[in-house]
Amino acid sequence: MFDEKEQVIRYKWDSWTGSGYRLRYDAADRAHSYHVEDCSNHVVMDDYGCSDLDEALLVLNRFFSIDESDERSRIAGWLPQQRLQ
Repeated sequence: MFDEKEQVIRYKWDSWTGSGYRLRYDAADRAHSYHVEDCSNHVVMDDYGCSDLDEALLVLNRFFSIDESDERSRIAGWLPQQRLQ
């Protein structure tokens, strides 16, 4: 689920408890522009800084099964095209 206000994509998210995973893009952090955040009770418990989208998808795939091709297509609608390469 994409949250336009926070500019994140949420996975396995429970809005009542604020728990799940978020994918966030940070253009200012060139070394780790993609962040997979593990949240519990509205607090970021772990932040996995990833150098590219492939690495971020691998991190997400460790927590639960995703179709990388489908996710890449979904994320393409969220990020500028040049960020996906």
